[in-house]
Amino acid sequence: MAQKRLSPKYFVGCLVIMLLACRSEQPAVKDSSLRLDLIEQAMDAVDAGVGDDQAYFEINVTDAVVNLFLATDLDGQPNPDGLPDAMAQYVFTPQDGLEDVALPLAANGPTFTRSAVNFSIEKVLLKVISALPNSRATMFVIAGVGTASESTGVADYRVHMNSSQGGEMSVLVTKDGEIIGTDAS
Repeated sequence: MAQKRLSPKYFVGCLVIMLLACRSEQPAVKDSSLRLDLIEQAMDAVDAGVGDDQAYFEINVTDAVVNLFLATDLDGQPNPDGLPDAMAQYVFTPQDGLEDVALPLAANGPTFTRSAVNFSIEKVLLKVISALPNSRATMFVIAGVGTASESTGVADYRVHMNSSQGGEMSVLVTKDGEIIGTDAS
């Protein structure tokens, strides 16, 4: 009986199937251009330029800048209730450092301090970007949780996503990137 030889294509095919079967179960993630690495530098610049222990309404970061919205008082004097009544906006870039971009505006809402910012730079975007492969992360937002009169001092994290098919979505995530919920527009 004649022996049948297996072709090299057969072995290459088997090798490809084995490699695909053994690969990691984690989906590939597109790199995000959001500059999460600048948040710490931006808060350092606030500490140096404005003072330690600032209360923030929000910090957001894009691919180019960090926007910081600090709680303050319009007249520079603490309010009788101890709550801020204004917001001062600063912009931080590695090239220009910290810049005061506007006069304080009337504002109130929940605040947080630097100690509440404890997300994982490596993990916070991973799952949302993997779950929405046809979308692009355009902004990462850290915001105070609670109400103006009952701020918890806790911060939450949102990733703003733009779909290549149209539409935007704000995805609420934990500090380790677990998806909690969404707001679509």
